[in-house]
Amino acid sequence: MHDTVKSLEAMIPALSSGTFNVDVFRKTGVFVVRNAVPRAVVEAWQDEWKSFYSAVLEKGRDVNRANPVSLNEQLPEGLAHMYREPVFATTLKPLMGEHIALYNHRFVIKDALSANKVFLHQDSCYHAGNSNKCSVFVAISAVNKDNGGMTFHVGSHALGSLGDAGEINPASFDVQWPTVTPELAPGDFVIMDSRLWHESGPNVSGIDRIMADMIIQPADDPTGQELICGEWQTDIFFSPKNITQHFVNSRILKIVKYEKELAQLKADAAHIAIGTTE
Repeated sequence: MHDTVKSLEAMIPALSSGTFNVDVFRKTGVFVVRNAVPRAVVEAWQDEWKSFYSAVLEKGRDVNRANPVSLNEQLPEGLAHMYREPVFATTLKPLMGEHIALYNHRFVIKDALSANKVFLHQDSCYHAGNSNKCSVFVAISAVNKDNGGMTFHVGSHALGSLGDAGEINPASFDVQWPTVTPELAPGDFVIMDSRLWHESGPNVSGIDRIMADMIIQPADDPTGQELICGEWQTDIFFSPKNITQHFVNSRILKIVKYEKELAQLKADAAHIAIGTTE
């Protein structure tokens, strides 16, 4: 076993604390901050989620076929701006400095409509702008292995970008990274380097797993959506919301084109089949 992997395994007990350890995070790519959000704030978020669920989601939701766990519906005010809670800026300053911005904020949930596993992947290949981003996964509900808690491959961010997007085959690498699936209580949050490999198992308990996913970055990144603290360190910006608009041709545009062509071929074949049976 590589000495690096041995040292990472030894660090796993240090991955969880009430105080963010930036040195451990830089080596492991993941850290669980316990009891970080004030109880009153957590309870307000939970109450707003319950009201939102009753008013909107209980009737069904617009499931994202490409990523079913990602919530498409517009969040209510309090949940839509969770990243403004001061604890997040305070926690991340040792990592990102005094000037911090938001890249994206969404909810990722495991409910009856998205109970299946999420394959092993890294997020950085789906992002625009600079690479020094991290996700802050905030538990609104209890999170554990039975309801689809996330599994992190500790230290895998050291490999950087793998050059493509999709499901990773860990067996193809010489290094087999140690894994951890932390249990979270409401108000705990996980800080994860966007290059870190991660996945989640199925929700077999039937108890919804509710988490916010804030992607945070230094304020010198031109894809910043909102300043969280400090001052902007750039005066040039571009939107990552629809990245294909910036290309005449690209991998994504080719995939869209081929999917349309395939759908048309299937429709034509079905039409011909109907004609031959009449």
